[in-house]
Amino acid sequence: MMFTKKQTEEVLSKFISRENGLHDVMEMVLNAMMYSEREAFLSGAKSNKGNGYRPLSALGHGHQLELQVPRDRLSQFTPKILAIFREQESYLKEVSFKLYSKGLTTRDISSVMDTIYGGHYCKSKISDISTSFYDQMQAWRNRELDSHYLALYIDGLHVKLKRGNKYETECFYIILGLREDFKREVISIVNFPVESANSWEIIFDQIKARGIETVGIIISDALSGIDKSIAKKFSCPHQKCILHLQRNLLSYVRMSDKKEVANDFREVLSAADPHHNKAIAVSKFKEFKEKWRKKYRSFGQYLDNLDIYPYLTFLDYDVRIRRMLYTTNWIERFNKSARRTLKIRGALPSEEAVLSLITSVAKEQTEGHYSYPIYNFRYEEKLLANKY
Repeated sequence: MMFTKKQTEEVLSKFISRENGLHDVMEMVLNAMMYSEREAFLSGAKSNKGNGYRPLSALGHGHQLELQVPRDRLSQFTPKILAIFREQESYLKEVSFKLYSKGLTTRDISSVMDTIYGGHYCKSKISDISTSFYDQMQAWRNRELDSHYLALYIDGLHVKLKRGNKYETECFYIILGLREDFKREVISIVNFPVESANSWEIIFDQIKARGIETVGIIISDALSGIDKSIAKKFSCPHQKCILHLQRNLLSYVRMSDKKEVANDFREVLSAADPHHNKAIAVSKFKEFKEKWRKKYRSFGQYLDNLDIYPYLTFLDYDVRIRRMLYTTNWIERFNKSARRTLKIRGALPSEEAVLSLITSVAKEQTEGHYSYPIYNFRYEEKLLANKY
C-alpha cells in the first residue's frame, strides 16, 4: 500500500503527537534508512546477502535511541549514517570533558546527559573521562618551559579541600611568567599546606628542572621565606606587592582616614613620575611615618618595623612598566576566574581535583588572552636574559 506525501505527513503527525512519538519515529526512520541502504548495496552483489541485525545505542531527543543496524554475510556493508553517530560520540566526550573542566561533578554531567540525550553515558563512563582529564592537566603542568622569563608573578589561591575525613582551607600557589616574546603563561600551580623557605626552594627547583635558567624579576606578596629562596635559586631582584601592603596599611586606621592614607602612600610611590627614584621615595616614606604615627600609635609601630626597600624595587625600571611590576594584579585576576570554576564544586574531594580544575583555567587563559603581547616591556633592557 502506497501513501502520498501528504498522507504520510498526516500519519506521522498523529504518531508524533503520542507520548515518546518523536523518539519512536526517529528510530523507525533511521532503521528504515539503513535497511534501504543495505538493499541498494546488495542489489548488484550475487555472492553476498543480508545477515540479520546488530543493536546500536545512539543519542536521541530526551531518550536513548535503540537501533537495529543491518549486516551482510561478507561484512562489507556499513551504513553511512553510522559516521554521524561516531561524530556524536566524539562530541559527547568533548562536551563531558569541557563540563568537568568547568567544575561539574561526574554525577552532574551524567544528569545533564540523561536529560538531553536519554542516559547515553553512565557515571562510570564519565568518570573515565575525568581520569583522562586529570592526566592531561598534569601533563600540561609538567610541560617544558623557556630558559628565561622577564618576570615571574607569584600569588596564592585559598581553596577548601578534603584530606582524610576532614575539610580544611589550603593555599595553592600560582606562578605566572612573562616570556621574552612579551606573552604570559601560567608556569606552575603547586600546593604546600605549610609555607616555608624550604617549600619555595622545592618549587623553584621544580621549575628549573623544567627548563628555566634565569629570571629578570620576581613579584610576590610578603610570603614566608621567599626572599632567601629567590636569592639562593635565581639571584634576581624581588618586588613585593604594593597592593597587599596598602591593604595592610589601611587596616590600621579609621574609615574616615583611609582615603587620605591611601593618597599619602601614593605620593611615596609616584609610579608615573619618571624622575621619582628610591631615594625620594624613602624620604617621602619617612614623612608619611611621622605624619601618621602622631594619630595612630600602633600604626607608627608597624611602619617602624616595615622594611620599605623591597616594595620600591619597581623604581629601578622604566616608568612605562612600573605599574605592571609593583603588583601581582595579573594573578589576582586569574584567581577570580579560577574561583568561579571552583565555586561550582564547593569543597573539593582531593588535592588532584583542585590542581586539575585550576590548571584547566590556566590552560584556557594561557591559550586565550595571555597570548597577546605586553609590548611595554620592550623598553626595559634590564629584564633581558643577557643581563643575568
